Amino acid sequence: MRHGERAPVDTYPEDPYINNSMAPYGWGQLTNKGRLNVYNSGAFLRHRYDHFLGESYSPNKFWLQSTSSDRTIMTAMILSSALWKPSEKQMFKPELSWQPVVLHYWTRIDDQLLIIWNACPKLTLERLRVDNSTKVRQFNEKNREMYEEIEILTGKSIKTAEDIADLYGTLHAEEQMDNLVLPPWTEEYFPDRMLPAVIMSYGMNVFTEELQKLAGGPFVKKVLRTMEQKRDGTLTPADRRMFAYVAHDSTVVNVLSALELWDGKAPGYSCMIILELHEENNRWNVQIFQRNAPDYETQPLKLRNCDIACPLEKFAKIVANVLPGDYSEDCRVPDPNYIIPPPPPA
Repeated sequence: MRHGERAPVDTYPEDPYINNSMAPYGWGQLTNKGRLNVYNSGAFLRHRYDHFLGESYSPNKFWLQSTSSDRTIMTAMILSSALWKPSEKQMFKPELSWQPVVLHYWTRIDDQLLIIWNACPKLTLERLRVDNSTKVRQFNEKNREMYEEIEILTGKSIKTAEDIADLYGTLHAEEQMDNLVLPPWTEEYFPDRMLPAVIMSYGMNVFTEELQKLAGGPFVKKVLRTMEQKRDGTLTPADRRMFAYVAHDSTVVNVLSALELWDGKAPGYSCMIILELHEENNRWNVQIFQRNAPDYETQPLKLRNCDIACPLEKFAKIVANVLPGDYSEDCRVPDPNYIIPPPPPA
């Protein structure tokens, strides 16, 4: 899932809130609205899977992982606090209906699952090629006039769709804050005129099948292998019931694109993709759902050439083209002197 609503991460030279402390949260941190929506997401999971999960938390039963950003770590903590209220035996303070839950994460440099960059040089090289592709250059040229206008208004260098997406993220976050009002100039550009560039920036991360394999493929492979292990009785620990991963909007797009399920829309805060493994009479099937802002209704997603309840064997065939093989080999670049560029904002 994506993290909850947050204060802005970045600013721009003409931002009226450039010197704002973003109190009481701090820059880039979850707001109370975000915390509440994440808590409600955890409560939703508890309601949906209450009988399946059972009452008592165990690290064998539940795996929780996030990226290393403050906002995803906090989201994971809040999600688990709603999902895993302590049972009577697990309460360590009578008036405290909370218990710690183990959280795992990689640093950004080492992440090979949720927000991949440094760990895969080939991905960064392919991404640079996309930046210089004809389609992207034509898009930027088509929007050059808007870029120049916004650059004057913001004092921020605006040359690409990614630059617009970064600014959009700032404005969207400021708009969510209770005590901030966007400057008048934004009415002409935000959100509608800027949104196509935001969608383009998402798409650039999964522009080719190779990028889909390198960016979203590792997660899809992880899911598939785990499901196959569950079917075969080799999953360790054997009583594992749920995996929960908290990451970013780009992660959601990368995974959905690898599954050929992305609808070309921006994932909202606390957007959740649910992949379920079902067994009935020794027949195993995969069902996928999306729970997205603003209504957070749970909608089924249908894989190409398969039913909503897609047999596990068919699911494996559908995703075969985006599964990486030896990831370290897949991520290798020919030039030993290649320098990985700085990662884009998370």
